[in-house]
Order: sequence, then C-alpha cells, then structure tokens
Amino acid sequence: MLKIGIIWIFGLAIALVSGITAMGAITKNKIPDLAVSLQPANGFAFETLASNSLKAAVAANNGQFPNSVEPVAEAFAKQAFLSEPITPQAIAVLALGSTEGKKRELMHEAFALSRRQQLVIGWMIIDAGTREDIPAILSHYDTMLRTSSSAASVVIPVMAGALANPNFVEPFADLLSKKPPWASRFWGAVFIIPEAIENAAHLRKMLYTADEIKENYRDVDLVYALVSNQRFEAAENLYQLLAGQRKEALLLENESFEREPVYPPLDWHLFSNGEYGAAITGGSLQLSAISYSGGLFARQLVKLPSAILEISVKSNASIPEGAKISIDIKCAEILENAPRPISITLTDKLTKQQISNQQSGCSFYWLEVVGRSAENGDGFDVMIESVSLQRQL
Repeated sequence: MLKIGIIWIFGLAIALVSGITAMGAITKNKIPDLAVSLQPANGFAFETLASNSLKAAVAANNGQFPNSVEPVAEAFAKQAFLSEPITPQAIAVLALGSTEGKKRELMHEAFALSRRQQLVIGWMIIDAGTREDIPAILSHYDTMLRTSSSAASVVIPVMAGALANPNFVEPFADLLSKKPPWASRFWGAVFIIPEAIENAAHLRKMLYTADEIKENYRDVDLVYALVSNQRFEAAENLYQLLAGQRKEALLLENESFEREPVYPPLDWHLFSNGEYGAAITGGSLQLSAISYSGGLFARQLVKLPSAILEISVKSNASIPEGAKISIDIKCAEILENAPRPISITLTDKLTKQQISNQQSGCSFYWLEVVGRSAENGDGFDVMIESVSLQRQL
C-alpha cells in the first residue's frame, strides 16, 4: 500500500514539472538571450536559460527528471552561479549533473535559497518518495501549496487520494494539527474518494478538540459519505464524537424532535419537494402532502441490538382518512440473507408495536417515515410528536 501511495505522489510531482513548468520552455523567451549578450554578465538570465533547458528535457522525458543534463544547460548554470551565487534553479541544474551523494546536498542548498521553485520542490518530493519519507513528502506539498496559488488544483486531490493508504494518517495528523491554510480544501476533496473516507474519519478523530472551529472541516459530508459507502461503524463512531455520546437507552437520535438535525442520516434526514415534504418545527415532525402525493419523508440510520424491541409513535391527531403513513424498518447492510423489511402503519394518535432483531444477522437499519395522501382528498398535514425505539427487558 505504501508503494501505491508513493507512486501517486510521484505522479503529482511529474505532472507539476512536465505540465506547469514546461510551459516556460515551450514559450520562446527572447529576454534571457538578450540579457546574456550584455556585459557585465547577468547571472539570473543565465539561470533562466539553464532552467528552460532542463524544463524542456523534463517535458521531452514524459515529465521525469533526466539522469544527466545537457552540456549547454550545465554551462549556463555554471555561468549563472559564478555571476550570482544565489540562483536556486542554476544550482538545481548543477545538482542533476552531479554524483548521487552530491545531488541531494546541492538540491537542499537550492531549496534553502528559495521554496518557490517548482523544479526544486518536484525533485525533493520524488527524492523523499524513494526514501519512503512520508512526513517529508507532505512537508514539501505544504510548501508547494503555501508558495504557489496554482498548485492547489493539482496537489490537493492527490493528497486526498494518498489518504487511502493508512500509513499517511499519522503524518497527515501532524501536518494538519498546524492548521495550514489549505486544510479546508483538503477536507473538501477527501469525502468524495471512497477509498480514503474511512482513514479520513480516523484522521478527523485524531484532530478533534472540544474547542475547535467546526467550519474548518466538512463533517456533515464526511459522515454522509461514510454511510453512503457502507462504512456504518466508522460513521457511528465519528458521529458519537462530534455530537456527544448518546444515552445508552436511546437507539433513535432526537426522538422527540427537539432540535434541527445536524449530521444526517445519523440524525434525521428530511426530504421534501414541491408536492410533499417533512420539517422539524415546534418540537414535532411535520409531514405535509398535497392530493395523491407522497414518498419518503424522513429517515435515520439506527444500530439495533440483537433483542426484542418496541417502537412507539405519537402524533397530535389520528391519521386523516384515505392517507397512509407508516414507519418502515429495513436492513441497511448488504447481506446475502437480509431480514425482511417491516412496515408499521400509523392510524391512531399512539401506535406501539414490538419487533424482534434477535437472529436477523443485521445491525444497521434504515428507520423511514413514508406516506401518501388520498387520491381524491385534500392532502394532509400531520404532526408526529415522537418516535421512540427501545429494548424490551
């Protein structure tokens, strides 16, 4: 897995070097050619010529750094260094023409002079990758993101993808604990990568503090992505940390509709369109539908023990004639022998029913509020005051 992550990192470095920096080599810049013809010699102009030559070689080599540099590029780099010793790109060119031991030393000298040179940072990332030094890789990415406004669109998705490798979790935690300016964009990219979301949840738990600014994260999206990808345990554990530990006796969250849901579908997920919908208002779940319309109004993912359970639903009035409203419970897990769904039709102000989950083999269920108004009626407005689910002793 580590090798795969390193390959992804290499891919980014290569893309940056061959795609972004090669543009300078393709464009015929006459200014350095003119500057080097003047006296005294302009070291920075020679540096530009040496750099452009290397960029062209990288582009021609499918984005990979060459094992050696062309003599003309090396000559430009030497002249640049002799005229202006603080020319990081010239030092980088000289480094690539040196022995392996000297190459790394010179590249670090170039990096110390400037952290804005993509050629230098790209090589540093690749070098860190060959040594499997994940903290160094992420540190160089951090540098790249802080010094280049155009790097984020390329760097952030690959960093998010690298989180699919569990070896990256702790190094990411160390880096993100410093609250880098690109952190919110990183979290915005992580939840759309299924392979990374479980490690992302672990990383999020490592970074959690009671006084944190939650707007810096994408917790709602991450919880929803975990559920959508059947990572129910990870979603449940993250939710309990973010929302506070639930009381042991309560299997259903916010059963009396006392507050707006924050982390659906671990809390109530409400649905509505132009014909029907659900809303939490005044301590009740309001269900509204026009004539002959309806569907899924609300749902919540619940973890049920292997036990006899009782579900209790209380509304402010009996269900209107011709309308059908029910509580449906169905296994959310993908199982070969999943238990059959249960549908409990609501008729009176109070509906109670016992159900068994003793030998179902399923732990996570969707508890759904569904309904439809009568075809020839006026629609309905129903207020459900509570939905509770409790283990029977």
